[in-house]
Amino acid sequence: MNFDWLAAAERLRAIAQTGLTYAEGRFDLARYRELSSMAVDMLASLLGQPPSVLAERFELEKGYPTPKVDVRTAVFREGRVLLVKEWLDGLWTMPGGWADETDAPSEAAARECREESGYEVKIVRLIALKDRRRHAYQPRSLGGIYKVFFLGELTGGEATVSDETTDVGFFPLDALPPLSLARTLPEDIELAHRHALEPSLLPTFD
Repeated sequence: MNFDWLAAAERLRAIAQTGLTYAEGRFDLARYRELSSMAVDMLASLLGQPPSVLAERFELEKGYPTPKVDVRTAVFREGRVLLVKEWLDGLWTMPGGWADETDAPSEAAARECREESGYEVKIVRLIALKDRRRHAYQPRSLGGIYKVFFLGELTGGEATVSDETTDVGFFPLDALPPLSLARTLPEDIELAHRHALEPSLLPTFD
């Protein structure tokens, strides 16, 4: 079994951030700062990025390290799934993004759907709560991310692109466009469709 150096380096950085959050003695703080610097250097080497770029990113993260929350909404119309084309990679995904701190999860999902696709939806069901690290999303992301998938019921609006999307459309499940695998996997759409067809299904997790 191969040792996962990237996961180990991420864990070291999380330990260092926790220590810097709660330690009070100056010697302990110095040790945690050293550990943090070592972890950033390791991550930079493993990812082929300059240490300064990663250090700048992690400098924004304060307090106890916890996963970020990514919400996605599955919307179906006449057997077709709503997808948006991402500006960043030119690939397609279920509408969604980071949950704002002031949003309830379902509110974040409905807002992201409206902002990215132009469609208004009513969130009707939780489909899944997934740990991104345990599934085939690519490329791998630094830090923990929980992906929350909801089923939405179309209530209004019309296809409208945003600053983050360049196209919007409904697609048959057997003719999906190239997916942004960092955001949506084919299995996510398949699972969402099963929930749309079978209301008695329970949400999945992890």
